Amino acid sequence: MSTTIRQVWLTVRPVTGQQRFLWWCGTLLLASGALHAVVAVVDGGPWWGAVSWRKPVVFGMSFGILAWSAVWVMRQLPARRWGWIPAGLLGGGAVVEVALITIQRWRGKASHFNYETGLDAAVWSVMSKVIILVALAVAALLVWSVVQFRGGPAGRIAVVVGLLAIEISGYIGYDMAALGEAAAEANGHAPSTIVFGAAGSAKLAHALGMHGLQVLGLLAIGLGLRPTAARTQVWLMLLAVTGYVSVFAAVTATAYAGRAWTSPSVPLALVAVAGGLALLVAYAAVGARLLPGTWVIAHRRAEVTP
Repeated sequence: MSTTIRQVWLTVRPVTGQQRFLWWCGTLLLASGALHAVVAVVDGGPWWGAVSWRKPVVFGMSFGILAWSAVWVMRQLPARRWGWIPAGLLGGGAVVEVALITIQRWRGKASHFNYETGLDAAVWSVMSKVIILVALAVAALLVWSVVQFRGGPAGRIAVVVGLLAIEISGYIGYDMAALGEAAAEANGHAPSTIVFGAAGSAKLAHALGMHGLQVLGLLAIGLGLRPTAARTQVWLMLLAVTGYVSVFAAVTATAYAGRAWTSPSVPLALVAVAGGLALLVAYAAVGARLLPGTWVIAHRRAEVTP
């Protein structure tokens, strides 16, 4: 196990200034999320709502993981001075976004769609603009990965699909923001939650898109630890991508249909279940190869094969 952990660290550790910047931004955000999780437990109160400790916890963890994932992506791209642009926008933008959300919670104010005072409105205005910069950084990494990716083919597929999913998630977030703005304008205060239609889970669809890079990236890292034939790696990654995209598409379609994620239509439920099973099969296949006994047997077979 310790050997595997060391191999993973060698695969994802930052090696350039740009990567170290992203890594420290991610570490700061993850630490903030963990700290505020403790605060949430001690302080009590509702987990959901426009003003809750959930926001600094979830946003800190989510953006922190994104920053760390961007390090892994940039490890497989050529070093360029202009790489500071996407690295700076993503890392710096994430820190500013989470910092403003956290400040608002400590003030006892809603961070999103809040126009109660001039300060609240200014905070929300900055947040809505900073997130656009983060989206532009992700788009830059996506184009860069398509053009100059230097990792294996399975890793390229994971990165491209994962970054594209984040952009789609951003579009869903844009629709959520439009609904939130309309609700705030109509009611005079920030909405406690946002749904599409009657009960569509906008947050779940948004979250699934945000974290596709981690779902597929972990699989790509696992494939790199005990490499099989390149064709096998690609097929396993394509299986995982098919599974992830199926689940993401089914949940998103269910949300936009105004239905709760627990009560999708039968066809969408079947798509989601099939996608989940495909993803589990891909992970099981890679996980089996990472088991110590499995690796020893494979290694010995390789030694005796002429």
